[in-house]
Amino acid sequence: MSTTESVSPAPQQQPAPAEQPQKKPSVLKRILTYVVGLIVAAGAIYAFNYFTSDVAQAKVGECASITGTSTKPEYKPVDCGAAEAMYSVAQAGGTDVVCGDNYDEYTQTQRRGPKTKLCLAPVFAEGKCYSENIGGVGLKAVECTESAGFKVTKAGKDAAEPQCAEGETALVYPEVKLNYCTGAPA
Repeated sequence: MSTTESVSPAPQQQPAPAEQPQKKPSVLKRILTYVVGLIVAAGAIYAFNYFTSDVAQAKVGECASITGTSTKPEYKPVDCGAAEAMYSVAQAGGTDVVCGDNYDEYTQTQRRGPKTKLCLAPVFAEGKCYSENIGGVGLKAVECTESAGFKVTKAGKDAAEPQCAEGETALVYPEVKLNYCTGAPA
């Protein structure tokens, strides 16, 4: 018996390719990467400020309490049935929103965030008198004396425009369906 053996030649080893130096990204690509990163970061800051701002999230018909001073007011959303409810939001939007004559305005401008303006309808109680809140925000309930600004003789929610007596003034806020008759405090 004969055996034949065959030997195949050993494969020749290819030399390992020399490692090529990695190319550095071009200057334009690096600048573009930084710009995109800055845009994403700015968008994240804006979104955070928007979603954490009670003013930016305010909806028509919601109520609020505004305290502080006229130069530094503080907005706080409250239940419309709460004693501290001072205003009902009649319009909400950007700083280009135009409010009517009888509305109070609240504007919030953030350095990095939304610029929001609210048109606010006052929430008055029937039979109470109100006066200017000197140094504060809005009107405040006061004793019904001659020094009071006016008395709310009728207050209507979800009602048609009130029929006010002679000498009384009707205040109508159709967006939030608030209607008042106001007269002399005495």
